[in-house]
Amino acid sequence: MSFPFRFLICNIFLSLLLGFLLLLKKRLNNHITLHAQYRLWYIFIFALFLPFLPFGLPAPEGFFLTVLDLFSHGSVSSPDALGVRAAAALSSEDMQIQDLSAAVSSSDPLIHKILWWVWLGGIFLTAVFFILSMIKIYLLRKNSTPVTDQTEPELYRQYCSCMKELNLKRSVALYASCRLTAPVSYGWLRPKIIIPSDLDIVLSREDIRFIFLHELIHYKHRDFLLNSTVCILQILYWFNPFLWFGFSRLKKDREISCDHSVLQAVGKENSLQYGYTLIRYAEKMQKKTFFTPLSTLGGSKSTIRQRILEIADYRKDSLSKKIKSAGLFLFVIGLVYCSSPLFTIYASMDSSFDLSGQDWETLDAASFFDGIEGSFVLYDMQEEKYHIYNPALSALRISPYSTFKIYSGLFALEENIISPEADTLPWDGTSAAFPVWEKEQTLTSAMKNSVNWYFQRLDEQMGLSALYQYYSRISYGNCDLSGGIEGYWADSSLKISAAEQVSLLAGLLQNQWDFQEKNLEAVKNAMFLSDTPYGKLYGKTGTGAEKGDGVGWFVGFLEQGDEIYCFTANLLGKDARGETAYQITLDVLSSLL
Repeated sequence: MSFPFRFLICNIFLSLLLGFLLLLKKRLNNHITLHAQYRLWYIFIFALFLPFLPFGLPAPEGFFLTVLDLFSHGSVSSPDALGVRAAAALSSEDMQIQDLSAAVSSSDPLIHKILWWVWLGGIFLTAVFFILSMIKIYLLRKNSTPVTDQTEPELYRQYCSCMKELNLKRSVALYASCRLTAPVSYGWLRPKIIIPSDLDIVLSREDIRFIFLHELIHYKHRDFLLNSTVCILQILYWFNPFLWFGFSRLKKDREISCDHSVLQAVGKENSLQYGYTLIRYAEKMQKKTFFTPLSTLGGSKSTIRQRILEIADYRKDSLSKKIKSAGLFLFVIGLVYCSSPLFTIYASMDSSFDLSGQDWETLDAASFFDGIEGSFVLYDMQEEKYHIYNPALSALRISPYSTFKIYSGLFALEENIISPEADTLPWDGTSAAFPVWEKEQTLTSAMKNSVNWYFQRLDEQMGLSALYQYYSRISYGNCDLSGGIEGYWADSSLKISAAEQVSLLAGLLQNQWDFQEKNLEAVKNAMFLSDTPYGKLYGKTGTGAEKGDGVGWFVGFLEQGDEIYCFTANLLGKDARGETAYQITLDVLSSLL
């Protein structure tokens, strides 16, 4: 699935997050501080960068599985456990994205290219507009006159007094311009405030003090950094009107928070005077500063009206409000973290096999399936080429059933739960489905006879958290273990496609994930089935039922001298079984090789 589609999906959930935050702020307006309402935007801004991270955040599922392990001492006997339900809630959200991704992944590549060019074209135009705005700011500053103790001694002394009042240790340069109608501030490394040249003529000394304090507090709050960041995001999200609305609300909260800080500095007794200053100066407010990094005293009429109301209602923040604000802040951080798979392209992208970047051709194998619905994927590791029968079905994710045992055994070896020299586990005497299961097992015998209890015991000793880390490391399907440690692999949460099975097995044989060579060799030996006329055959079958239909798997590889072919046969329907998939694989391989 291409980036534009994934990015559009992320935008849907980011817009929903914005709506939720705005609703939360409205409902809790009287219970949290004005500063907290503004700082909440920092969390939202962070969420807007998640789609562009080259990696996913540490997965929320992993966190919940770790907690679950702590409470269950590494063993989960039921998929209905409370912690598993929590992880399932998160994983199900992630799967909704993957399902949506799968629905659009087969769309016309021309549409993908068009979306790319439209998005990049919009970025170019908005970036040009932003650059022109920055050039205007540069020219404005260049044509401004520095305000110093030589040029404007009285005004400069008042300005320095305001800096001292706010305990600013760093000097902020002051300029005057005849092209401005209202003061503006910008810059972090070299902060600057530019005021109209007639400021000390049209306003009283007290009004000027309030304006200086307001602009200096913008610097103290480091608002220029957030303003610049918002400009970058406006370029990247130029097409999303909901986010642009959110940015306008952010700037409104920025000015209200700044007003509140000014009143904290001058005292409640000066709140009315400060409000009058805002009203008197409202008509002169600087316009057209939305798509710039400038902080200004002005805003829209609705913004000025709301600010006046907040100023008139000013009161010191109570301890109760501060505690509630801290709690809400932590809640929103947790919300964004737990929802991060919805916002992160890396995490939300459909990790099923993408044929668009691979060398592949369609394989005509319908005659071998005898009317059974299924797919077959063969990968020639020497030519790095795929041969695929039924490409659409080969990308469909379903439960792996017993084929997961290939990786369960490998992970247990890596964790030293068993070793190539000591891989025997005793039977605990519990009645089993088959007599051959009712005895001690080695990795080889358990793989050959598909002994469930052997691999379940390995998984239980590892714990869900460690398992999840391994499955995530190799990107095994959807990596969803929320079905519980006893059965996540059988008609449950873990899903993988036939194409992914082949891709993973090829990566395993090439040791793409740096597992210990002796452990890979032990798993390979456990998978060995027989010498055939066309090479050594390795593999693992799997049989189950999903949504009332049978499922049959045969996953493995063939060594033909120095040549290796990885394959997967997958069957669906009432006659689908692992044994049937095995036989179909032999027939296909014999015809091809």
